[in-house]
Amino acid sequence: MRSSQFTVLSASAGDFQRDLGRYWRHVRKASGVALTQQGWVYKSHLKALAAALNVAEAPADERDNGRMWFMRRLLRAMNELSEANQGRLINANPNGRLLGMPMAQRVKWTFETWRDSDAWNELLRLPLQVSGGYAGREAPAALGKARLTLLRAIGRLAQVNRQSGDWITLAELIAYVKRNDYAFLFERWHRGSSQSSLYASPYYGANNPYGLTFGAVKNEANGWDLVEGGFIVNVLTGPLWWMGLVELGYPSDARQAGGENVAPAAFRLTPTGAWLIGGGDQPTFVESGGKLIVQPNFAVLALEPISDAVLSDLDHFAESQGGERVITYQLTRESLYRGQQSGWNAARVIAFLEAHQGGPIPANVRRSLEEWEAAHRRITFHRNVCVVQFADAEAEQELTDALTPFEPQAIGPRFRLIEGRDVAEVTAVLREAGWTPLLQPAGDPATENALRVSNEGEVTFTQAAPSVYALGRLAQFAELSPTGEGDHAARITAGSVRAAMSAGAALDQLLAMLAELHAGPIPVELEEKIRAWASFFGKADLQPVMLLEVSNHTVLDNLLDDSVVGPYLTPIEGSTKPLALVQPTHGEVVRAMLRERGINI
Repeated sequence: MRSSQFTVLSASAGDFQRDLGRYWRHVRKASGVALTQQGWVYKSHLKALAAALNVAEAPADERDNGRMWFMRRLLRAMNELSEANQGRLINANPNGRLLGMPMAQRVKWTFETWRDSDAWNELLRLPLQVSGGYAGREAPAALGKARLTLLRAIGRLAQVNRQSGDWITLAELIAYVKRNDYAFLFERWHRGSSQSSLYASPYYGANNPYGLTFGAVKNEANGWDLVEGGFIVNVLTGPLWWMGLVELGYPSDARQAGGENVAPAAFRLTPTGAWLIGGGDQPTFVESGGKLIVQPNFAVLALEPISDAVLSDLDHFAESQGGERVITYQLTRESLYRGQQSGWNAARVIAFLEAHQGGPIPANVRRSLEEWEAAHRRITFHRNVCVVQFADAEAEQELTDALTPFEPQAIGPRFRLIEGRDVAEVTAVLREAGWTPLLQPAGDPATENALRVSNEGEVTFTQAAPSVYALGRLAQFAELSPTGEGDHAARITAGSVRAAMSAGAALDQLLAMLAELHAGPIPVELEEKIRAWASFFGKADLQPVMLLEVSNHTVLDNLLDDSVVGPYLTPIEGSTKPLALVQPTHGEVVRAMLRERGINI
């Protein structure tokens, strides 16, 4: 039997491994992929995942694309992916081993994970009415034994057909298994009997180790062809073809040539399949070679055969644009910034690209990478670092040689930043040089007694090198500026206090911060000034008024209730005398109204 008789669906173990790598890298880049309550990938996430895998038409639902679902189950079983948030999120395991393995080892481990683990359940993928199971159900151990039996049968037939074109017809395989391993999938007590009762057959959930009921089964013979035969077809057109272990042959006039559960006329083992199933020699997998080409338009072309390790590194600082044999990436300002978060600065990116290109990258690309990094570093957060602060220029000069091995970075006058070294190491070197440093651990501000302030607001620090925490708190309500020598001059002024109040500070909060920083009580005169600057006493309004005093409170109450006179009078609350205020401009009007009511002024 020759391949010219068929429409052949080829397969490649290398392609499957490449897509496993793409799947894992996409999940890592996306910081996880969300799952529905039923355990399926959300449609929007599935669309992005399909694009990363170059799937021509994104499936409407994950269960509609067995290969993608199969890949997720395998990666989860190999601990390359993990679940979080009570099974509602899948994450990429940063300590995964698959992509760092030699290709032959990767292929073998993937195959054995499918063959021996409970990651995949082919019975739930059959085109039959199956009840009693759900998509995420782990496959019982009995299914692993059934796979081994089927693989042994394929291996034997492959050896027999090795001299006749390597093709094995599907009918030949099914007949062989039916003849030699009839009960490979279900144990039977009455082999070959035509049982009329479904409830007595192995195709009823209570009678098989899978807990599944196959509703379309009418009798034993019908059941074997539908279930066992369907299982064989699914293994061939599903896992074995997906993993690149078999090629499938369909009649040239077939309506549908390929697809899960679409029975082929014949199949044959690929070189990888012959190694893992047919007892053949291990094939040679091309793992080295391939290169990167960086173009002036900031595109990076990854040419096959390129390793997953290189692609995984590219994902850190470049945007994947997809592709098959040539995978395109794009360098952007945003992608470089993302790379910086994981340790890929411009120098490292340039060195990586030039090493894999085998020569310098375009000058405009190098220049842009360096400029982007400079722009990104205008504001930088350094974590778990040691900062050395010098009291004066003399101390800084004397300790320059001692600190040089730590590669300190200048971050301002009198400050040096040391990364990647333990504080104890730096302290030991300073002590050996004859200096005893004042240590201030992170999370311990220690701002008490840091300064004194005069009545005029002039600040004097109690230490030659004031705490950066004290400087930070003082800067919230004082004018703080370094002098030409790198020292700090500070002063509390009306303007600095009002600026603090405008920024939302409360007077009590401001005084509390100053009290914490101050060595001893705050000078009374200064505190009064701060209260005044903060408008503690409020605003005042001084106006000339006329004071009306009547004979008694009853008369005053009657006047206040008078609809004509009352609006012009403002009683003085709490006064023991019957007094009211009158605006000077209303004096003559009130006088006339009072006379009309028999009150002489």
